[in-house]
Amino acid sequence: MLRSTRRYYSTPPTYFGSLGPRLAPAAPAAPAMPFRAPREPARKPFLELAMLFSVLALSFFAVDNYRARLTAELRLEEQALKARQAQELIAKQLNAQRKKRELQILNERKLVQTRQMKVALHVAMLRKQLLDAGLAPASIEDALQEFERHVRMENSISNVSGTRLWVTDESPAKQFVPDVREYEARD
Repeated sequence: MLRSTRRYYSTPPTYFGSLGPRLAPAAPAAPAMPFRAPREPARKPFLELAMLFSVLALSFFAVDNYRARLTAELRLEEQALKARQAQELIAKQLNAQRKKRELQILNERKLVQTRQMKVALHVAMLRKQLLDAGLAPASIEDALQEFERHVRMENSISNVSGTRLWVTDESPAKQFVPDVREYEARD
């Protein structure tokens, strides 16, 4: 029988020289020892204390951030409410001014139309007086020509219509033109 010889190498064999591994006799197997996990080195107390402080700091920042966010949201809601109230107040003021202006325009139109009617009625009465006395009143064409020659207009901001009319001093009818305020109602 062939005899088998076992050789145990501690390192793989080399074919390039005599420096290769040496043959080692087979060693009997060591008694089996129970498996032990490598021991973790004990944590340093300063590291644990630093981790505790970092967790506490992060918790503090999270709570502080939450409180600050709630405060900011509350302020934002208050500012939005104030802005809405201010906008409503401005809208009410603008509506009040618009209504006041419209009322002023209506009152001025009413006043002008009332004065015009009073002047027209006065002219009618004077024409009737002339006809009753047997005199011919001035024609409308003559009145229009007199208007074109001797009446002037000025823009004014004191009234809504923005214009004011008057008879010039050169007009022969100037002394007979009544003041328009004479036709206002007297109480």
